[in-house]
Amino acid sequence: MTLATCRSVRLAALASAVALIFAAPAPGIAQTAPAATTSPQSVVPPPAGLRPADKTAVRRSAARDAALPKPQGARKPAAPVTPSNPTKRAKISHAAVEPEHAFGDWDGFRTRLAKYGVNYSLNYTTESVANVSGGVKAGAAYAHQIALAVDVNWQTLAGLDGFSTHTIFINRAGNNASARFIGDNVLQAQEIYGAGFGQIVKLVWFYGEQKLADDKIDIAFGRLAPGSDFGASPLNCNFMTLTICGHNRALTSLQGFEDWPTSVWGARIKGQTTDTTYIMTGLFQSQPFPVPGESYTQGGYSGFDWTLKGTTGVSIPLELGFEPRLGPDEMPGHYKLGFNYDTSDYPDTFFDRQNLPLALTGLTGRPHHGRAQFWVEGDQMIARNGPNDNDGLILLASYAHDDSNTSLIRNFLWAGVLDRGFWDARPQDQIGFAATYYDVSNKITRTEQLEQSLDLPLYGNARGVQRNGAVFEANYGIHVAPGVLIQPELEYFLKPGATAAVSNSFLIGAKTNIDF
Repeated sequence: MTLATCRSVRLAALASAVALIFAAPAPGIAQTAPAATTSPQSVVPPPAGLRPADKTAVRRSAARDAALPKPQGARKPAAPVTPSNPTKRAKISHAAVEPEHAFGDWDGFRTRLAKYGVNYSLNYTTESVANVSGGVKAGAAYAHQIALAVDVNWQTLAGLDGFSTHTIFINRAGNNASARFIGDNVLQAQEIYGAGFGQIVKLVWFYGEQKLADDKIDIAFGRLAPGSDFGASPLNCNFMTLTICGHNRALTSLQGFEDWPTSVWGARIKGQTTDTTYIMTGLFQSQPFPVPGESYTQGGYSGFDWTLKGTTGVSIPLELGFEPRLGPDEMPGHYKLGFNYDTSDYPDTFFDRQNLPLALTGLTGRPHHGRAQFWVEGDQMIARNGPNDNDGLILLASYAHDDSNTSLIRNFLWAGVLDRGFWDARPQDQIGFAATYYDVSNKITRTEQLEQSLDLPLYGNARGVQRNGAVFEANYGIHVAPGVLIQPELEYFLKPGATAAVSNSFLIGAKTNIDF
C-alpha cells in the first residue's frame, strides 16, 4: 500500500469518526429528535471501487439523507415530557374543575336534571381537632356542615337568556375548640363552626344572576353577601382555620362585609374589561350579627327573615382584578385589589362621647360615621402538574387593613402554598402550608391596659391585654375515592387571642369532605 493510499484511508476513517461524534447526543442531554448517525449501521457503506475521496463524499451524503425527516409511518422516539413541553401532557383545561361525586350520576338523575338546566350538589364536611398542648386545657371538638346547593339555568329551562338562580341550604352543628380549649376569641381552629343557630335547615343565599353582552357583564341581586364575590377565592377553604376560609378575617370580624353563612339584601355588577381584567362593585344592606333579642338581622337564625328592620347603613365594595395565564403551561393567577366602605355608625374603642377613656367612665364609645377597609390578595401557579387550574404548585397571599378606631383587627397578613398532583402515583392528593400574622387595634390595647390596671373585665372578654398573634397550619389532602377527601391537619396558635396571657396551643385534627 502506497503512502498516498494510506493517507487517503486515514482521511476517510477520520471523516467517518467526525460524522459519528457530531451525530451522537452529548452526555446528560435528552435526545429530542432521532439521531441519524448514532451507529455505523445508520450510514450506508460506499460502493466498492470508488476512490477514498469519493467514498467520503458518499458517507457524508448518506449521513445528510438519514438526518432528513422520515416518511409518514416511520417510528420516531417520543419527545420527553418536561415543564417546557406542555403539549405532551393532557390538554390544559380552561373550564372550571368539575367536582367528583361519591354516588356518581345517581343512576342518571343528575343528567336528567341537567337537561332541564337544574344542577345540584350535596356536600358533607367535618372538622375535628384535639388540643394536645397549651391553651387553657386539653380536649377535642367536632363540627360539621351539610350543604345543599341548587343552581337553575333559566335559559335552558324557560328560554330566559343569560338568567340563572342560586340557592343554598345548610345544617351546622358541633363544638368550638377555640373557645373551649385554646382560649382564642379572635380566630377559630374550625372555620365551619358557628352561625348555624341550632337550625335543622338554614338558608344561606338565594339570588338571581343575569349575564349580558356575551357574558362580559354579570349582575347578581337578591339575598346574598359581599363575601359571595368580593375578596373570594375557591382555593381558600383548602385550609381549616378561620384565618382565610372563607375570607381574610379582618374583613369579616364586624358587620358590613357579611359572609357565608349569612345574607343581606344586595346587588353587585361585574364587568370584564379585557380578557384578563375586571372591575366589580356593589351595594349591600348593613346589619349587625343576629343576637338574642335582635335575632332578625342578617336573615335571622333561619336565614328566612328578610326584613329591613335593624339596618344601620349600606356597604359599598369595589374590586379590581387581574387574572393572567403565564408561560407555555398557561399557569393561572388571580390578583385582587379591593376597598369597602360601610356607612353605618361605629363606636370608638378608646374614647367615650365626652372624649374620655371609656375604661374610666364605663360609657359607650363616641360614634364614628362610616368605616373603611381594604384588601390586596393573589394566587399564582408557578409549576403545573396536570391539566386543571388547581393541578400544580400555587402560592397564595392576602393582606387586609381595617379601621383601628372602631375595629378589633387592624392588620391581617396571610400566606400559603398548595401543591396538588406533585405525586404521580396519587395525582389528586394535595399538600398545604399556611402562616398568619395579625395585630389588633392599638386603641383596644390601650383600653385593656387601663382596664387591667383597674382590675376590670377586659374589652370583649379578652383573657389578657391583646396586641398580636399568629397561626400556622399544615395539611395533607388524601383522595380516598371519587368525591371523598380526608385531610389530616396540624395547627399551632402563637399567643392565642392575640395575648401572651394564654400559652401557645398545638392541635392535631382532620377535615373530611364528601360530595354526594
